[in-house]
Amino acid sequence: MGWSEERTVAAAEQLSKYELLVPLLGEGSAFAVSTPRRAVSRLLAPLDQQIEYLEREAEQLRTDLGRYQATYEEAVHGPEDGREFSMLTGLDAINSELEAAAARCTEEVLTVQPGGGRKAESLAASWEPTRAMLERGVQMRTIYQHSARFHSATRKYVKQVTQHGGAVRSIDACTERMIIFDRKTAFIPARSDRQVALAIHQPAVVEFLVSVFERFWNLATPFSTRNRASEVKTLLSDVRMSIIKLLAEGETDDTIARRLGVSVRTCRGHISKIYEEFGARSRCQLGVLIATSGILDAEAVPEHEEAAAG
Repeated sequence: MGWSEERTVAAAEQLSKYELLVPLLGEGSAFAVSTPRRAVSRLLAPLDQQIEYLEREAEQLRTDLGRYQATYEEAVHGPEDGREFSMLTGLDAINSELEAAAARCTEEVLTVQPGGGRKAESLAASWEPTRAMLERGVQMRTIYQHSARFHSATRKYVKQVTQHGGAVRSIDACTERMIIFDRKTAFIPARSDRQVALAIHQPAVVEFLVSVFERFWNLATPFSTRNRASEVKTLLSDVRMSIIKLLAEGETDDTIARRLGVSVRTCRGHISKIYEEFGARSRCQLGVLIATSGILDAEAVPEHEEAAAG
């Protein structure tokens, strides 16, 4: 190329600096030419690792500080800057708000958990904040559906809660999921898939939801973690009575199962027994037999009212 030795050495140093010339192992002063693409990969690898590390640190910091945002907002401005209703979208946002509300709770938490037994991982995740509330003297009352009594993980969880001072009852059918903290803040689902929730701070609405809870609580039965034969018989009787009511209303098997928190297969098993008890051969005939049997009228009128009427 007609370059001087000095210029050649300077060029080689520049190329080596950018990893375009790399020394050959065991070849003394010999060098190999590297492609710019490989050179970029080698040069940027440490920077990429550092950027990835910093991004993880930033995300962790954002998460750690984000947990205190709701507490700060309520302390300075009141809940949600005075908003009486706020929509929470996504499980992360919902769980974050629930955790913050649980951490602030000082007196009482009321919970309705419809459906059958809860997943073991969900129960495990909720135990620590639950235990923390109970240990600082928060009064806790929870309502499940009867079907949860036959779920092993839920029974174990209920045993833990009651041993720490919580009270748990069950009922044949109840409202959608609901959590109320200190009679000031309530959370209810805003969509059937439970991916969206509504946080309620409006006093009149929260008070109404508390009254709904109290109504179900008074109708519910103490949740025994050991299912005795007599209790199981009573529970099954309650479940079948609820199914009879829903059949009379024209509900489908799927809807009845969902309302009672049992599988469709279990629901159909109960319906089959009801067919046998009424001697019905078709859904239409069963509806007529239920309507003419007087069973729903008897269920609707308490015994003391019947006596007073007589």
